[in-house]
Amino acid sequence: RGPLFWIDAADGEPCIGTAGAGQWEFKAKGKLFHSGLPHRGINAIEFANDATRYCQRRFFQDFPRHPKENEYNFTTQSTFKATQIFCSAGTLNQLPAECTVQGDIRLTPFYDMKDVYAKIESYVAEINANPAIVEDHEHRGPHSKYVLFEDDVISAKAEIVLKWLVHGENGVACKLDSKGFKALTEATRTVLGDCKPYAIGGSLPLIRDLQDQGFDVQISGYGMSARYHADDECASL
Repeated sequence: RGPLFWIDAADGEPCIGTAGAGQWEFKAKGKLFHSGLPHRGINAIEFANDATRYCQRRFFQDFPRHPKENEYNFTTQSTFKATQIFCSAGTLNQLPAECTVQGDIRLTPFYDMKDVYAKIESYVAEINANPAIVEDHEHRGPHSKYVLFEDDVISAKAEIVLKWLVHGENGVACKLDSKGFKALTEATRTVLGDCKPYAIGGSLPLIRDLQDQGFDVQISGYGMSARYHADDECASL
């Protein structure tokens, strides 16, 4: 089908790629106990952070920078990261029993969000099968453990409960050999004297669905996104 142009907050250049987006939640369950006896409890804050770090490491191994990201001039590669953290109420002399971490996934269009969700679910399953694999005694100390024993029998185990907060969408890589792209770049070059297409880790909902239906989706914008701050409209991209 013919070109379909979509306006994006850009810097006077054609944006030829955007990332897909997903959102996740880890509810880390530990064991409440007095902080003076750390070997008797499971610190949910530490467990939540170590479990998140484990999943991040595995994510970047399974979804590294894709060769086509250089062709499309993606500034950043796919990412999995925490953006919010909450803890159960208590006092400073208690190991918290629960901690919730939330975050997002930004996925370049050369990977599929369904594959990412399946991988993250497998990482969490590995952790829940043996939480000790994410223990970090070098930085947490010898008493920060996620599996507790009494008389050589497991008495308590940490657990991660994973929840997907949105369905998740794939990103868009515009067709670089289409009439729409050529017209857009020629017009930009005529006005600005040069044309430097680029791609970003922000996301635009729905347009990947249009591309999958056969539309030649092209993205353009002539704002000043470099001047935007986190609380501006651009932050929602």
